[in-house]
Order: sequence, then C-alpha cells, then structure tokens
Amino acid sequence: MQNSRLLQLIPIFLMGTLILTGCHLPQTPVETAPAASETLTATQPDPTHTAEVLPPTLTATVTASPSPTPPPPTATSTPVLVYHEPGEVVAPILLYHHIDGDGYDNRYQVAVPDFRAQMQWLFDQGYTAITISTLVDVLLEGGELPEKPIVLTFDDGHLSVYEKAFPIMEEYGFPGVFYIVANRINGSPNFVDVEQIKTMLDAGWEVGSHGYSHLDVTQNHYTAEYEIAQSKYDLQAALEAPVNTFAYPYGLIDPYTATIVSNATYKAGMGLGGSITHTWGNLFYLHRIEIHGSDSLEEFAARFAHDP
Repeated sequence: MQNSRLLQLIPIFLMGTLILTGCHLPQTPVETAPAASETLTATQPDPTHTAEVLPPTLTATVTASPSPTPPPPTATSTPVLVYHEPGEVVAPILLYHHIDGDGYDNRYQVAVPDFRAQMQWLFDQGYTAITISTLVDVLLEGGELPEKPIVLTFDDGHLSVYEKAFPIMEEYGFPGVFYIVANRINGSPNFVDVEQIKTMLDAGWEVGSHGYSHLDVTQNHYTAEYEIAQSKYDLQAALEAPVNTFAYPYGLIDPYTATIVSNATYKAGMGLGGSITHTWGNLFYLHRIEIHGSDSLEEFAARFAHDP
C-alpha cells in the first residue's frame, strides 16, 4: 500500500519539478529578449533619462530553435529492389572521360557545372548508381537490383575525375567505375595514382582495366595478351582489389580480342553503343552511352531515355 502511494506521488513530484525548472530551458535569462507581454505594454524610453534599466523579472525565456541546416543531397532511403531473372538487365551505362572547367571545351570534357546538373537530374529522377560487377552478377545469375539502376563509368584515369567528379558523386551517394591504364598509376602527370584510386575504392567505387598502355590491340594481336592480361594482374597487385571488367581502348573489338579478354578471366568487356538493355549475347561488349561535353541537360536525358 505504501509503494502504491509512492507511485501516485512520483508524477506529481516530477510535474512540479518541471514547472520549477522550466523543463530543459536555460536558467539564465536572455536580457535582450523581453517577453511578448512586456513588449505590448512598453513605452518608448526618454533619451535624456539616465536611470538604470532593470532587467526583466522572468527567470526563463522561450527562444525558437534555429532551423536545421539542410543536409547534402544524399540518398536518405533504401531504394526499392526488383528481382531480375538471369540473361537480361535493363540499365543505362554512361561513359565519361574528363570532368573539368566551367564551360564546353571539347567532346571528351564535361564541364563541372554540367556534370553536377546531370548528377542532380539522375538523383531527382530516382536513379541509383551501381557498380558494373553488380550488374554483371545479376545478368549472369539473376538477383535484385534497384528499381532504376545506372552505371557511371570513366575511362583513362584522368586526375580530374578524382578531383572534380568523385566529390560531387559522393554528395549524391553515387559510386562509379574507373577504367585505368595500368602504366599510368605510378606518378604520370594528370593521372590518378595508387593512393587516390584506393581512396575511391574505399568509398565504394570499382576499378577496371583500360589496357596496359591504351593500345588498339585489334591492330596488333601480338600485343593483345600483354595489354589485356598483364594490365589486370598489375592493377590487382598494386590496388589489392579485384579487376573484373575490361574497357576496350577506343571501343574497338574483334573476335580475337574478345577471346583474350575472356581467357584473362574478366567477367565482361565494355564497349560503346546506345542500348540500355544488356544480355548474355553482348556480355563481352556491353554498350556504354558516351556523354559529350556539348550535351545540354535535355540531350543528356534523351541519350538513355529508351533503347534506340
């Protein structure tokens, strides 16, 4: 009975405490912000009057909480996942080279403001960026993908991708796929080095090979094995990460080159094209849609709106 009486008194005690302490409000009065009721009855002070002005007698002042700073435009919810049977995946694969400058310079260089606008458009349209290995695994074995998947790829290993594209994509929660020329990762000017690539890998990016020295191996089959296979081994050793796909330099391919890519245990080969539908039949020449520096935002969106 005594415990029951104590339980009845606890809420009353707490309520009284809250009233006396003003809940969690500060105990020191804000002298420059009088209560609303005082403002209604206040009169204009006499500028010649020198008497000391007493502070308000209230012991607590209610102040409005500042509006929170809006967060960066990163994805805040888990995308809807859709199961795909093996054999076909519909997802745009975009191809970039340079991301640099403030305006159009050439076909292969997308200006930084244009690139940001493109990433914002993808985000607003509900696209979720995935890695190429994720797409290929589902194409081969079936599995779940976001409702609107997209793959963002970058060829050649330009430093501008690390310095300009990478931080913008981080804001939107977009990983990318970076196709690296193997002999450029050890201090070549204007190209990424091993530590920079590892930073991107740690952020969820994927790396593929773009050849050992960016040669068109369809013109010289003697170089094909070294360009294709050795580049994979060297990149994997330097980066301590898997290299699962090969991007053909200049988008050029022939049956012998595709065979070497397959024999080097790559999972897929990356080419050029306008299709957004990928099947087993083009696994070693997946279509990538090249984004040009001159593209307006409308032209950018139209490039992968549907299969040609």
